Amino acid sequence: MRIASLLPSATEIVCALGGRADLVAVSHECDYPASVRDLPQITASAVLTSGMSQAQIDASVSAVVQAGGSTYDIDQALLRRLDPDLLITQALCDVCAVSEGLVHRTVHEQELGCGVLTLTPLTLDMVWESILQVGEAIDREVQARDTVRLLRARAKSVRQTTENGPHPRVLTLEWFDPPFIGGHWLPEQVELAGGVNPLGASGEKSRRATWDEIAAADPDLIVLLPCGYDLDSVVAQSAALRDRPEWGSLRAVRDGAVWAVDANAWFSRPGPRLADGIEALAQIFADPLATSASPGTCRVGG
Repeated sequence: MRIASLLPSATEIVCALGGRADLVAVSHECDYPASVRDLPQITASAVLTSGMSQAQIDASVSAVVQAGGSTYDIDQALLRRLDPDLLITQALCDVCAVSEGLVHRTVHEQELGCGVLTLTPLTLDMVWESILQVGEAIDREVQARDTVRLLRARAKSVRQTTENGPHPRVLTLEWFDPPFIGGHWLPEQVELAGGVNPLGASGEKSRRATWDEIAAADPDLIVLLPCGYDLDSVVAQSAALRDRPEWGSLRAVRDGAVWAVDANAWFSRPGPRLADGIEALAQIFADPLATSASPGTCRVGG
């Protein structure tokens, strides 16, 4: 089978199930595992964001989406030459990956004979189910069932460990300017790790919030995980938060209980490494003022 993956989480899933050798193409954002970085890339960003602030990126991307455009391009000629049997895409977010509509239009216009698997997970259970879907589509059902069984066991183990521990009220900030509250599977990750969500609910999409709303919630702990950023980038972006007058008034900021995490690896992508994110959060919640925790996390204080 020849597989083309248009989103990083699907690439991770295929590789976790032992299908790396079947991948013939990936998106330009697929970077894990490292071996996929050498594969042909059939997507590119249609919006230039280099050097932009988060507010500028939000305005630019929003304008494209509102105008009915796509934030990503597909290299149709390359895709046709590669001639995949299966194309894996998503219908979750037109900002974070190639839209489902663009994929189907490309398949039709290029007269590709491939199948299209669309993943739309909103919760952890749906993420685990998407792994089973991929397993069935690429003839690796046994590997998929084993992988999901292990992921569920890891999540359950963390929940059991944290049941009697501290239960901080946690804000997951998925974008800084404007502020976005983490949704989808993020609230479940927080809850499994022992935290409480004053804002956001499992299965709901990430949403724009106001600083007044955040101030009213006044969380005990803040986790910074802007979509699309690795740990170093999150730390660098966090400096801009100190310029906001509302920021210094938050209890978590005053206490120094603000953490940056590797969003790309553990939180933004609905794949197997969400379990790593749950385990990392549990370590942070157990000691929110620690000088260090697991790799991929960093306390940035206030």
